[in-house]
Amino acid sequence: MDRVQGVRMISPIISSGMIMQRDAAFPIWSKEKLIVSFLGKKYESKEVNCVSNEKCKWLITLDPVKAGGPFEMEIATNETSIKVNDIYSGDVWLCAGQSNMEMMMNRLCDDFGEEWEIIKDSEPYDFSLIRQFKVPQTWDFSSPNDELTGGQWLCASEQTLDQFSGTAWFFAKEFYKKYRIPVALIMTAWGGTPIESWMSEEALRDFPLKIAEGKKYADNAYREEITNSANKAVNEWETNTKNNDIGNTQQWQKQETDISDWKVIFLPGDFSSVTELKSFCGAIWLAKDFTAGADFASLDSKVWLGTIVDADTVYINGTEIGNTGYRYPPRKYVPKGLIKQGRNRIVIRVTCNNGEGSVTTDKPFQIFTNNETIELSGTWKYKIGCTSPARPSEFFFQRYPLGNYNAMISPVLKFPLKGVIWYQGESNEASPYEYEKLFKAMILNWRKNNSKELPFLFVQLPLFCPVSENNEQHRWAVLREMQAASLSLPETGMAAALDLGEWNDIHPINKKDVGIRLFLAADKLLFGASNSSPGPMLHKSEIRDKKLYLYFDNCAEGLTTKAPSLSLLTSFAISKTIKKEDDNVYVSVISGDESGSSETQYRLPSEKINGNEIIIDLSGIKNPEKILYAWADNPKDRQLYNSEGLPALPFKIELTKGEKNV
Repeated sequence: MDRVQGVRMISPIISSGMIMQRDAAFPIWSKEKLIVSFLGKKYESKEVNCVSNEKCKWLITLDPVKAGGPFEMEIATNETSIKVNDIYSGDVWLCAGQSNMEMMMNRLCDDFGEEWEIIKDSEPYDFSLIRQFKVPQTWDFSSPNDELTGGQWLCASEQTLDQFSGTAWFFAKEFYKKYRIPVALIMTAWGGTPIESWMSEEALRDFPLKIAEGKKYADNAYREEITNSANKAVNEWETNTKNNDIGNTQQWQKQETDISDWKVIFLPGDFSSVTELKSFCGAIWLAKDFTAGADFASLDSKVWLGTIVDADTVYINGTEIGNTGYRYPPRKYVPKGLIKQGRNRIVIRVTCNNGEGSVTTDKPFQIFTNNETIELSGTWKYKIGCTSPARPSEFFFQRYPLGNYNAMISPVLKFPLKGVIWYQGESNEASPYEYEKLFKAMILNWRKNNSKELPFLFVQLPLFCPVSENNEQHRWAVLREMQAASLSLPETGMAAALDLGEWNDIHPINKKDVGIRLFLAADKLLFGASNSSPGPMLHKSEIRDKKLYLYFDNCAEGLTTKAPSLSLLTSFAISKTIKKEDDNVYVSVISGDESGSSETQYRLPSEKINGNEIIIDLSGIKNPEKILYAWADNPKDRQLYNSEGLPALPFKIELTKGEKNV
């Protein structure tokens, strides 16, 4: 699908394979006069804001088109004529956020491999009508851009699916299957980015310090100085660590290396469990011998090592089988016939940047074939290759205010959209209480620059970190509260994802149910579908006769503590995230003493669950102050669902003075 060539300032979005928003006037901007022929009609561009020949903008506005296609468009200038083919009219979604929106299907293939089969055997569907346009990842701190710097349309197919956003794909697939309308996904996500990087100067007007922080990077010389300095420091550290590592010079990866005097470490786990490795920075070598039988050695095998902090190179019998340069991706390598019958050795060279070295627990740590598994958990040998100072920090301009909005969002908002799906928040953990104001300001500003009724759907953060009791101070709990507060804006919807996370991975695999829940929110908001999205929400609470009565909306046929239905949640989600103790719902009740100087937390079970109502006996609690449910980074108690398998949203109740004494 080649983009239009030979025409100045035509958006890369306007190219073969494009999907335009149905039932909406479609703009075509250029720096020169154009004539466009489309669906039997000719359009001639008009001058807009023409200051000089070099600064003229020309605009054509195409008439709205019903859903359908394929169509052909001819774009002509005085010198040339170009045809744009395979155009469809459908629904266009802006897909924005950070890494969990960006995370591509190639990371999900081991858990959702059936998706490639679904595309292959797609009857009666034509999944090529789901298309993705990936906006180039770039930034501009000077001003909002008129056009994107590049990009290309991809039709969903067996060959291209691995490049699609997982969250966006599962959302679009549900949408297309129900309505048979072409779906466009404009992908504008970037890992590690806070919300302010996606906001305009106008949207940040109540945050002048953030505006000032972004504007200082508009200076080209200053950016170059920062880039050169950071790159030099990092490169020197990498070079010194590599050169000083005696494991490299002595080739410790070889199977004949004598490891009898190497020290013992138990993996998976934090390296800090060993005294000399606390706060260790540098290179460490890990080795383990294992025995493979003839059958195992004769078959194709895989090596899965979970995730490793920070970077690794892995060897089997002296030959490198793969490497990963940072902590987050799963380590999945293929030995390619290197495993032999008898004794083998796996060696991992780990580079530890900042004293947090580890092999993540509770993840697959094994070598396996389709028939047999060799577990690698347990005793390993280790030896330090070199000790280094902490690795200098890299500098990421995309993480600062204004830049991503100006380069990646502003040009897209010029086009009509069906709506936005947003998955972001993790990178605002440090200051969670400001998120509500930032989020609402961003939504309203995007609407101002596109459509005042632009639907905005977002994902509430899933669980993360080790399981814990309820805790008001947990930042992910606060972020979930700040996100949910944006439901007070019109034309918004939320996908509750608390139960879809993984405690040890900020990038949980189950993007299928995230996408499905975004679709449920969209279907309810845009098409009036009868579903219980986003899930049970506390509507009202009251205390009578020392009993707490909780009333919920979105309960479908009623509240339940039973495992969610397989019709909604995948088996992955159930097996990996749901840990039921019993059929009770538990809340935390925080009570205070008369002086208000101390607090005590009690864990109380429900007395009764009845339809949309829960009753909890408070008679044993003196001076209750607050009620918390599922209020932690990874709450121990999150057992409540509705009959459609959607989880209850976390809540916090501040009791009034009168309620405390009832």
